[in-house]
Amino acid sequence: MLLIPAIDIKNNNCVRLEKGDIKNFYVFSKNPTLVISKWINYNIKRFHLIDLDGAIAGRPKNLLSIKSIINYTNNKIELQIGGGIRDFETIEYYFDLGVNYVILGTKAILDLKFLENVSFKNEYKIILAIDLKSFKIAINGWKNYYKLNLYEFFKKISDFPIESIIYTDIKRDGTLKGLDIDMFLKVSKNIDKPAIISGGLSNYKDIEKIFSLQKKNLLGIICGKSIYSGKINIYKNIKKVNYFNKYYIS
Repeated sequence: MLLIPAIDIKNNNCVRLEKGDIKNFYVFSKNPTLVISKWINYNIKRFHLIDLDGAIAGRPKNLLSIKSIINYTNNKIELQIGGGIRDFETIEYYFDLGVNYVILGTKAILDLKFLENVSFKNEYKIILAIDLKSFKIAINGWKNYYKLNLYEFFKKISDFPIESIIYTDIKRDGTLKGLDIDMFLKVSKNIDKPAIISGGLSNYKDIEKIFSLQKKNLLGIICGKSIYSGKINIYKNIKKVNYFNKYYIS
């Protein structure tokens, strides 16, 4: 299982949002690469990069910071990136830059043929982001809901060779209220693809609880506000980080 720190980038700054509200953000650092430099030596194996401005514009917007991060990590660590990636050209552009995985959201959900084509062209290098609210799939910046229910959607993508699915709990994202483990169990039992859970992580007790379930398809947990606020301190708890990350198979 991976602990995956999130680097949300806005105006080339590292920021944190609450419940995905683009207007409600806090600038954690003006240098996202510096943030990564502090964590890269603590057995962190993957980072979650989101171009927030790109998500709004529908195309990459924070390339200065993104390229800096890619050059700094220099293939020493895995990078998964999302935010406004809606065509083949942008996907190939990021892979050419050296990103390991590309995260797709609304475009891939609304256009399953696109998701099918791009996943077969880039086998096990595409990550699908599913944002959930009361088991409904939210799209378009969480403003609307997808017409199919969650389980009908899973059936349609069951054969697609995607790397993993990120499940984000909208109600808990950025709140430190704890993971909704019951929701994760109900969702994950209906699909056998590797899962990354996101939204509400508050401390190591959350991680230990979900880790104890020994779900074979649990690939990782995204650490956002919990790691920035110090609720999860990888400097002081490196043994715990090593313990969870040692089960990761590349």
